Amino acid sequence: MEGNKASPEILRIIITSTIAVVTTVVHFLWAAPPLVRVDVWIDNIRSAGSKSNATWWEAQVMRNADGRYATMGEECESGAAQYTFLWMQFDHTHRAVFLSDKFVRSVRAMPALNSSNTSEMEAMVSRFLYLAAILGTRLCGYYFFIKAVQRRLSALNRGILQETSPGNLPPAAIGLGERSRHIIEYNRDRNNKPTEKASAAIIRDASLHGWGAVFIQDSGDVKIAGGKWERKPFLIMQAEVRAVRLALSALSAILPSTMDVWVKNTLLQGAANKGSSKSHAMTWELRRIYGFLDSREIKASFGYVWSAQNPADGISRGLVFKLQELAKGSGGVLWLEDPKVCHLLSNYVLRTKDNVSGQQNIYILRKTLRQLTASSILPFFSILFGLYRLFQDPVSGPEDYSLLNFTTNAMR
Repeated sequence: MEGNKASPEILRIIITSTIAVVTTVVHFLWAAPPLVRVDVWIDNIRSAGSKSNATWWEAQVMRNADGRYATMGEECESGAAQYTFLWMQFDHTHRAVFLSDKFVRSVRAMPALNSSNTSEMEAMVSRFLYLAAILGTRLCGYYFFIKAVQRRLSALNRGILQETSPGNLPPAAIGLGERSRHIIEYNRDRNNKPTEKASAAIIRDASLHGWGAVFIQDSGDVKIAGGKWERKPFLIMQAEVRAVRLALSALSAILPSTMDVWVKNTLLQGAANKGSSKSHAMTWELRRIYGFLDSREIKASFGYVWSAQNPADGISRGLVFKLQELAKGSGGVLWLEDPKVCHLLSNYVLRTKDNVSGQQNIYILRKTLRQLTASSILPFFSILFGLYRLFQDPVSGPEDYSLLNFTTNAMR
């Protein structure tokens, strides 16, 4: 159903119609004999009758549902252009969603946070979290406000405070809370834009030694970024989220408008999709990540990748990168299928003992990526020039990353 929930009574009638094989619900070939008796129990009330009575029940329910702009089944189209559901106003004509007037009035009627008690403070935060979940508001900018409220509610659960006790939030947290109230009162509509298919993916890896990332485009081009930490993180969780930020910064010139970011940490995946975390270090990094994405109007979705399926696994630890690693996570469908001559160019400048430097060029003659990964004829290619040296003698670069460009250009 769209916009409304079916009551148990309606569901029972629909099930009854199916059992009785009403032709508007089930195919006529499965029709029951006309003399079949149908008994429907709704709580302690029994409705009994023949197949014709069940048909009448079903038709009556459909008429009532249609009169209230409710739809049943996937083949019916709703006649409702606008409706309110769970404090939200949905406008199908303009593909927009905004808060209902009742929801806004309930927020405006609440006392200010600097004079509210613990119960009123909890109600205010719950409404804001509901708003954020529905409208996609990122919570990383309200970290201190939510953290302060969590501490007060924790004291309430332990019996230290009462529901009528003053909120006593810090001034900084009160300021963030009042900002959330203004967002609710402003009630700006959000347009529901169709979801676009991601045209690229970043798979990244992080350790306490360094970070690495593999950027894969739909065209089949692959770029690799990575390096040692200039400022080592204290926690691996901080390293995980910082690796995402540095990968986006290193590849900023070629990022598409929609992309997938694959991480091998479920906490990071959940925090990135929600836009909030209980960790201040992670929240700080997430704010910078979303600020970067918003400034370039990039939509990114975060997913989880197993280590065994992660082509970037090991790059952050300075392990030798193998071409076979590109096959990880592909599900057997690789990016190059036709026979081609692949030109692999590394922009990383190597330094020799004689201070001679230059670009490294490698050619593979008429080998597809599938053939290459299945073949053991080219073991020398399993070592990508420069990546190992990247961690032994890194080229000075911006902030704490060095970029290794690994591009496959297909040529007939």
